[in-house]
Amino acid sequence: MKLAAVTLSALLLVSAPCLAQETEDKESFAQSSHFLKQQVRSSNSVGRAIRTVLARYPENTYELVNIALDTYPEKYRQIVSAAVSTQPAYVDDVIKLALEKRLAPATELVTLAINAEPSYAEYATEAACKFSPDQFTEIVRTAVNMEPDSADQIAKTLAKSYPNKTIDVLVTTIQEVPLVGKYVVDALLALFPEDSTESESMIIISVEQLAKHPEAVERLVQLAEQRGINQDLVSASAKRGGLSDVQASVLVGKYYKNQ
Repeated sequence: MKLAAVTLSALLLVSAPCLAQETEDKESFAQSSHFLKQQVRSSNSVGRAIRTVLARYPENTYELVNIALDTYPEKYRQIVSAAVSTQPAYVDDVIKLALEKRLAPATELVTLAINAEPSYAEYATEAACKFSPDQFTEIVRTAVNMEPDSADQIAKTLAKSYPNKTIDVLVTTIQEVPLVGKYVVDALLALFPEDSTESESMIIISVEQLAKHPEAVERLVQLAEQRGINQDLVSASAKRGGLSDVQASVLVGKYYKNQ
């Protein structure tokens, strides 16, 4: 009996700080939740309330967005949009919280975030890919369609974070926004040495993907020649992309004049 009593006392001593912390956390959450509800009532809008409180208390962004999503889950679109537009540097946290609470698919959250702050498109895309890796391709497709002018930066950021997916990023981006394909290729090629296997593979794959987009494919063939890539490989890639033998020959011959 004495041993049991001592053990129970010890357990109570150990658990006391944990219980105290838990109680304190609950009280803090209740206070913050009450404060947020007051702001929502006074502004008559969840979105406006979020903008107001985050502008005043940026250091509490994570906590306030977390509480807002728990309190008003049906208003997640307003909350995500308002949070990202007010504190775009916290886009990673905002997307993470919404995904953890399973309020929307990653593609929808990327759309909301980019609409709210287009200049942070690459960071919103990176965050969504990090927390929903199973939707990687769909996220990339959504992001570059949402903000094609930033497609090269989106692709470059993702290639740095996920080097083993560089070719996937390249192909997906080119398929979705072929008109900026050559800029995407230039951005990704800058990550690798000119004489690397990765560099050659990207050029060859891009020629196939952009074969029917004259301006982009000509840039690629020019790069291929400059980097010493065999013209037969380039020609074969252009044909796989849909060019006839004659078209591929004319295209490659324009830059491989001395071979």
